[in-house]
Amino acid sequence: MEWDDSADFDWCEQQFTAIQSYVAAQQIPHGLICDWPEWYTAPYVGLWVVEDPQDPGYAGHWILAGDSTGAQPQPVPFDHLPAEDLTEPRDAMAAFAKRWAALAAKASKGEAWQGSPVLAGDVAAQAKQLARQAQLLAMWAQDEDLWAED
Repeated sequence: MEWDDSADFDWCEQQFTAIQSYVAAQQIPHGLICDWPEWYTAPYVGLWVVEDPQDPGYAGHWILAGDSTGAQPQPVPFDHLPAEDLTEPRDAMAAFAKRWAALAAKASKGEAWQGSPVLAGDVAAQAKQLARQAQLLAMWAQDEDLWAED
């Protein structure tokens, strides 16, 4: 399948449904869930924002979400972070990268963690995958061209 704007739209719509389910399952306090990602590269990953219910109009949490369609063999896991000190999408991307690198380092030593992202199966293999994904997130966060204003 050739990827085009309509494929982007379809993928983001499918992801939005998955984001709503994730927010509900994780019991993330929220107001409006934005129906379009702040940043994405379809069909792999998107960065979404949910409104702070205590401060409408402002970010409450960032959601990083990999492909939910099942098409990707090693999708980026879903994860979330409070947006308190992460006002910009780029800051959130960098924070996810830092968090995932730390989690991957712990997992590679056999240490488990609670919460998000949830990794299943072989912990060592998952740690290796999470470390690679953390490197990619960090590269994206550092890439000036990805965050240039239109």
